[in-house]
Amino acid sequence: MTIPITETDIASARALIDPVFLGSPLVRQETIDQQLGCQVALKVETLNPIRSFKGRGTEALMASLENSPLHVVTTSSGNFGQGVARAATRRGIRSTIFSTDDINPGKLAAMQRLGAEVRLVPQGDDFKAAARQAAANTNAFYIEDGAHPEIAAGAGTIGMELLRQAPELDAVLVQIGDGALVTGVGSWIKATSPGTRVIGVTAASAPAMRQSLAARKPVSAAARTIADGMAIDTPIASAVNDVAAVIDDIVEVDEDALLGAMALLLQAGGLVAEPSGTAGLAAIMRNRPMFRGLKVATIITGSNARPELLAEAVTAPKPALR
Repeated sequence: MTIPITETDIASARALIDPVFLGSPLVRQETIDQQLGCQVALKVETLNPIRSFKGRGTEALMASLENSPLHVVTTSSGNFGQGVARAATRRGIRSTIFSTDDINPGKLAAMQRLGAEVRLVPQGDDFKAAARQAAANTNAFYIEDGAHPEIAAGAGTIGMELLRQAPELDAVLVQIGDGALVTGVGSWIKATSPGTRVIGVTAASAPAMRQSLAARKPVSAAARTIADGMAIDTPIASAVNDVAAVIDDIVEVDEDALLGAMALLLQAGGLVAEPSGTAGLAAIMRNRPMFRGLKVATIITGSNARPELLAEAVTAPKPALR
């Protein structure tokens, strides 16, 4: 398959992104290596103003628009919305973000603090349809995470940095939600280090993307996972094709594994992460024989966790490894 995002696309995106989102550290923790039986490099994307990787893609998109809109509308569970809000506000653009009314309160407050108007839709209602209608009614520019190649290119800068920091990796594990992250990172890896396997990670309780990849077309399935950044009900058709072009394998992780990975990361590595942020680590925990003795990397994509989940991670017993 043709690689969806080119090296030039990613390099061009890097030049547009606010440097505050670039150059994230690669962390190694011997205790984690010992517990998982492999060498694990953690690309930590939480040390920036929105505490997630989403600022890379939103900056790349907003900076690339030839005619700057007066108003942008999007949907988000929180992290992407923070990226859109920050990128829009610093350019004098109004932003409206639609989310469900069960949103993480911390993410809601952060989007509002960054200048967005947030509209909450009852859980179960089609908040994407509401956002599209609002954009049409106000002549606003509608942004859909996973649909714009500029967003994937911005995320691809993580792959660029990762291979410079750790040039000899056997595998990179990448979370799959809407698909932009793995499309961007996977495109860079496929172009520059074809011997490195790209392993996509999905939440077992959010099976839509996994089922869509199997069917090679969008399949709808309810998402009921604590990993809100991976809770996709219906993937975009182009995203399904793009993800299929860059992954070598796909694994799923259950809810206990996500929470266990949060605990492992916090207790052994001193790092805070939300469930989506630990999905790659959870995949290694649940599939130790698959990665035994290998040099692998995963991305800690965000640290905007619900307080009650952090409390569970702090007090959780030593995570069970399989």
